[in-house]
Amino acid sequence: MFNTVEETPTTRSGRAVAAVGIAIAIVLIAIAAYVVLNRVEPTAAGDISHIWLYQPLPAQMADGSTAPGNGLIMLVPVRVRNLSSKPLAIMDLGAVVRVGDTDYKGYAATETDFDKLFQYYPDLGAYRKPMLLRHSNIQPGGEAQGLVAFNFALTENEWDHASAFFIDVTFDTTPYILHLTWPTFPAHETIPAVKAPVIPQAPPEKRPATDP
Repeated sequence: MFNTVEETPTTRSGRAVAAVGIAIAIVLIAIAAYVVLNRVEPTAAGDISHIWLYQPLPAQMADGSTAPGNGLIMLVPVRVRNLSSKPLAIMDLGAVVRVGDTDYKGYAATETDFDKLFQYYPDLGAYRKPMLLRHSNIQPGGEAQGLVAFNFALTENEWDHASAFFIDVTFDTTPYILHLTWPTFPAHETIPAVKAPVIPQAPPEKRPATDP
């Protein structure tokens, strides 16, 4: 004979567990469907193909004194691809090097500063490539690439002991931020410092004309 006193609770317990399992499955399916339906496609993609670091030699001034150091100069080829259905234009590029608890942030050199960089530092001449320009349109499916220059108040040794490095690319017409990292951080190539920086001569002062 069956022992109904012992088996009835067991049957009810099994049904309860099954009901809970079904409820969990329904919730997970609903969450997955929400994520798929509300997923925001990325606006842009990109990559960093290389990093060159340059520690300039101290510059000698006309009076024989030594000019303050300019820290670490970084040259980075960057590529940005437009994944959206509308034209994109790069507004700015900001880089961060994290050393210990401190974030050192720098912004990409402007066109004017980019030209001056290669004028003042002859050692960089062989590494010059076309600049990645701000504000020029990148058509849907197209890409823009070029060299970007940053300057940090760091030494190459501090870079080697940094814990993170990334570049954030912002755009003119969308709040999307493209976050680029260097896959082999902190690996890099060093540009040897051989020639001292060229310090341009200050223009002569103009004295006000005096009446004869």
